[in-house]
Amino acid sequence: MKRVLALAGTAFLAAGLAGGAQAQTELTFSTWVPTSHTLVTYGFVPWFQEVEKATGGKLKFRVLPKPVAAPNQHYDAVVKGQIDVSFATYGYQPERFMPYLIAELPQLGETAVDNGVALWRIHKKYYEKLAIHKDVHLIGVMTHGPGMMHHTQKPIMTPADLKGQKIRVGGDVPKAIVEHFGGVVITQPAPKSYEILSQGIADGIFFPGESLRSFNITKLVPHTTYVKGGLYSSSFWFGINKAVYEKLPADVKEVLDKMGGEAFARFMGEKSWDRADAESLALAKENKNTFQHAAPELVAELTKLTAKLEADYAAQLDKLGLPGKQVIADFRAEVAKVAAGK
Repeated sequence: MKRVLALAGTAFLAAGLAGGAQAQTELTFSTWVPTSHTLVTYGFVPWFQEVEKATGGKLKFRVLPKPVAAPNQHYDAVVKGQIDVSFATYGYQPERFMPYLIAELPQLGETAVDNGVALWRIHKKYYEKLAIHKDVHLIGVMTHGPGMMHHTQKPIMTPADLKGQKIRVGGDVPKAIVEHFGGVVITQPAPKSYEILSQGIADGIFFPGESLRSFNITKLVPHTTYVKGGLYSSSFWFGINKAVYEKLPADVKEVLDKMGGEAFARFMGEKSWDRADAESLALAKENKNTFQHAAPELVAELTKLTAKLEADYAAQLDKLGLPGKQVIADFRAEVAKVAAGK
């Protein structure tokens, strides 16, 4: 076999196979969550397999055993060609990706599919022209399911229950919630969750349901508080090195584009996030964990905070030349459409 280095960094083409087989491109994928995480096993790996099948084997993906960089450095790792393909949470670089934090506002959709598909539609309608992802080729976006509050010692039901509690958060919206209710913010990457909870560094954590099992914290946080539409969500980008993408054959790029975008958000929401949420919460119930809706006074106070967060966010969008209030209204409308099957 004659192998020729191709594209950027780690991608290569294997060409000239006996019998005139088609050239094949293998792309490296770095994940900062464990390779055993359901996002990888339920989501990315099956999606990679679907792409490989749709391209007739022309495109393959290799999941690296260890991340090439810290979670908040993966975008630049793709830009520089250290890896070909990756993803990360927008909230890890909030200033850089501010418009996409719209999906992290409280009380949105009931599923990852609802929020993720709506986010892609808003990207196409408003954000794409901002060229925020100009240094990579954006394959798609996604969100996890409704964020909940998980605690080691007690259910957090009322505003007073959160006061003084040390809560690990990821992103500006969960941070604002904890601070608003008088809690102490702990900021550590998601993979450190077991460590900070087991050592008492944090009393609780904001996470979607799937993370209980994915980060092995089901028994550490036996008390979960839920708010309709979620306390928050986390939004993610998924992209490929721009030079790598541009040098792919036209038919391969066509497959990536077709299976990216809204289709990607729906695939990852349904096959990974929402499925893992259901399985993880079922496991937690087997462990006799408690699941309770927040008290009306906490929900009412959260609704007031949500209005303030939306006003502040709309003002930031206005500065980018976008109609901030309208963007938020359209996003919530899209969430409702997706939930209704539209």
